[in-house]
Amino acid sequence: MGVPYDVRLDSRAFAFAITVAKFNWDPKAVRFDQFDARSIGNARNATENQGYRDRFLASIKDRLDTAAVKGKALDLCQELFLADGSRSDEEDEVLQNLRELLE
Repeated sequence: MGVPYDVRLDSRAFAFAITVAKFNWDPKAVRFDQFDARSIGNARNATENQGYRDRFLASIKDRLDTAAVKGKALDLCQELFLADGSRSDEEDEVLQNLRELLE
C-alpha cells in the first residue's frame, strides 16, 4: 500500500491556493511564510495594545487604496470569520469596525 491519502489536506491546500490567488500574490517579492509570520505578529500586537491597533488599522486603510481592493479585503475577512461555520459577536464587531474604517 502507498502513502496514506488525506483529502482534507488537499482541500485545505486548495482553499489556501485560491485565497492567495485572490491577492495576486508575488512569491518572488516576499515569501509567504515571511509575510504570514509578520502578519500574525501584527494581528497579535493589535489585539493586545489599543495604540498599536489604531496605527495598524490606519496603515491598512492607507495601503488599501481603491474601493475594489477595500471591498475584496472585507469579503475575505467575512469568509475568514465564517470559516468555522458561524460568526461570533466579537467577529461581528470587528467586521463592523473594518467596514466603518474602509468605507
